[in-house]
Amino acid sequence: MIELILKNKYFKFIVLGFFILVFLFGRSFMGIYIFGFRIGELSMGLSLLFFAISYLTFYKNSFLDDLNKKIFFLIFSVINLTFIINAFIIDSSVSSYTFRSSSYIWTLGFLFFGYQFFKFNELNNNLIYIGLPILIYIYFFSIFGLPETVVEFILSISDKFEPHKGSDLLIIYITIFFVINRIFQNKRIGFEVFSLFSAVYFPLMLFKSRGSFIAFLIYFICEVIYFKSVIRSGFRRNILLVVLMLLLILQSVFFISGSGFIKTDEIESEVEYVATYRSDPDEEVFRLFYIAEDILGSKTTRIFSTDNNLNWRLQIWQDVIYDLYFENQLLFGYGYDEKIPAMEDPTRKGQDGLNENVHNYIITLLARGGLITVALYLSLYFLIIKTYRIGTNSNYLLIYLAPVLFVTLFDVAMENSHFPLILYFSLGMYFHKNKIFTNY
Repeated sequence: MIELILKNKYFKFIVLGFFILVFLFGRSFMGIYIFGFRIGELSMGLSLLFFAISYLTFYKNSFLDDLNKKIFFLIFSVINLTFIINAFIIDSSVSSYTFRSSSYIWTLGFLFFGYQFFKFNELNNNLIYIGLPILIYIYFFSIFGLPETVVEFILSISDKFEPHKGSDLLIIYITIFFVINRIFQNKRIGFEVFSLFSAVYFPLMLFKSRGSFIAFLIYFICEVIYFKSVIRSGFRRNILLVVLMLLLILQSVFFISGSGFIKTDEIESEVEYVATYRSDPDEEVFRLFYIAEDILGSKTTRIFSTDNNLNWRLQIWQDVIYDLYFENQLLFGYGYDEKIPAMEDPTRKGQDGLNENVHNYIITLLARGGLITVALYLSLYFLIIKTYRIGTNSNYLLIYLAPVLFVTLFDVAMENSHFPLILYFSLGMYFHKNKIFTNY
């Protein structure tokens, strides 16, 4: 039954169309209403369903034969148990907010869906003709925006119009090129296409987000190492490629600097004030990190930065850690029935007053589920990497996973609906390395 559904051409078209629209419009697409629910909420519901079915049929369903069932089952069981303890025993109240604040659990369902989907389906070179135009569109959309009529239409059917953030650009770019680089039959041409696209995206990533830019640079270096065998040949082509990359970087900088649509993200004045008064008193000396007493706030010893943007995040993270410690909640966290206390500060809620994210995946796990949940998720990712290494006899997954997880340490990526769905669906697909990456 499952095989017939997953191999059905209409179902495959729906899955492909869904991810194309996610790539093209990101958060704006996930906010479109269907029957009173946003697509992001419906996606979370489906992911929860995938998670529940996979969990309940863990030992019966053959699609998990390749996984280390006992350890995976134990980790997922404890994750569920900690959620039940927090939501039903400690909090003693359950609402829609409970499931929204625990979405990092239910998005795991797309890991199983991706694995199952590509058990019965394959990739082909047509992805190249889909992925590259998507990246071209996203690049120009991120710089020049969309016509006002299009924006108004999106707002008429969606709860929000939001251009791609740096983390969105990163995971879309990496997901597309991680696959294309491995299905491209001519590796030399594949390397050149990847390098030219990277040159165009370098300035955009730097302008959007420094954290995303660093992750982007990590990925680029890893892929260059992957292509090292073809780089060694064709010295003249390499020189020409470098020249073209430099020209494209300069042209990209010109586009970005002259754009009236794209603007550097600014922290509102209230946040800047909070960040500034906690900054290094010696304003003429730049120090990325330094340790000092927080004489104006919590009276605790803290890590600060003269970079106001980074310092703003550092203080939120440390507020969460200190508060959990002093409230004896480090083990199980705050739970899921209310906002994280550190985000109740009006200066941290953003311009619309709705922000409640701490801009760090690990801190989110710690705040919601405590040290137990952090340990469980670190174990889960370690086990996924280990399973890939055993099943594929390589560490190729790290090329994808390392930069993606890095950017989650400085962004709200995993608290969105689209970012984790792309991540986990891709991870499920990559289990089939020997099947889908025949030109690896």
